[in-house]
Amino acid sequence: MLKYALLTTVIFAISVSAAKPASQSKADSVVYDKPTEWKVFASGAPVSAFTIQKDYLWYITGDALISSNLKRAEVAKYPKLGTIPATDLTCIATDASGKIWVGGKNGVAVKNGTAFTNYTAENGLPDINVNAIAAGNDGSVWVGTDMGAAVFNNNQWKVYNAAAGLASDKVTAILVTKSGAVWLGSDKGISVFDGAGFTIHNMKKGMSWNFVKALAEDTKTGAVWAAVGEKDANCFEGGNWKTFMEIQPDITSIMVDSRSRVWFGSATGLVKFNGEEWITDPNQIGVPAQQVNQMFRDAGGNLWFAMEKGVIRLANPYPF
Repeated sequence: MLKYALLTTVIFAISVSAAKPASQSKADSVVYDKPTEWKVFASGAPVSAFTIQKDYLWYITGDALISSNLKRAEVAKYPKLGTIPATDLTCIATDASGKIWVGGKNGVAVKNGTAFTNYTAENGLPDINVNAIAAGNDGSVWVGTDMGAAVFNNNQWKVYNAAAGLASDKVTAILVTKSGAVWLGSDKGISVFDGAGFTIHNMKKGMSWNFVKALAEDTKTGAVWAAVGEKDANCFEGGNWKTFMEIQPDITSIMVDSRSRVWFGSATGLVKFNGEEWITDPNQIGVPAQQVNQMFRDAGGNLWFAMEKGVIRLANPYPF
């Protein structure tokens, strides 16, 4: 039985009317002559991952999968996903048809309507320890595990592992790009699937580390960003890797906004790169989060952040 409770929604707004000094103008990538508005969907617990499904925000806490109606103060809590407990969940995605996919240490649960379908190593996955999920525009869903990757398409699974061309069996991050290419990060580099085979990227090809923690695409330029090693960020653009050293410890997520600013989230907060400067001042970044586990830019340019007490939605800072 679903348990409902009122969603505590807190809305904050800040406005800075004075222009910043010229010396800081490049760092201030948010428009400061209008209010910077954000909304917090409070969870009462850290949110590790989330996804948007039309008018619903779905997110993961330590012991539950929760859905929040974005237009009404209504929350539904799921302590169990079919036969899979809603504990030790790691990732979540919405596929092209609107189904919710949730992964964790006990496999994958797919919500379609009121029911959950479960997938484990017994019915399609290479392993039950799921680290990442990403959905493609073609209806496919990619799942990364400790023993390889699997893609669900046309109601069947296909498994890829190191023997089939992956850099490593341990898949830690997945990105499906605008063009449809699938980037699979691992502990031994990145495997890019073009529909026919894999191209491997690693330290021998210009990356600063092989262990990949997060991936994101700049859809305007086609550049792909990767969080690698303990503190580094690498960027693949024009056929070459650029390396940025010592950015932030333990980066958990990357997001590129509509102005090609690159955001890096971690347990210690946010860092933003505007193409020239690395911004660490929370007042300039404009997001009241001390811990950021995942980020997402929606079709309207709004920026979403999973943080220590819920999910923040920052209204599009670049509306013009």
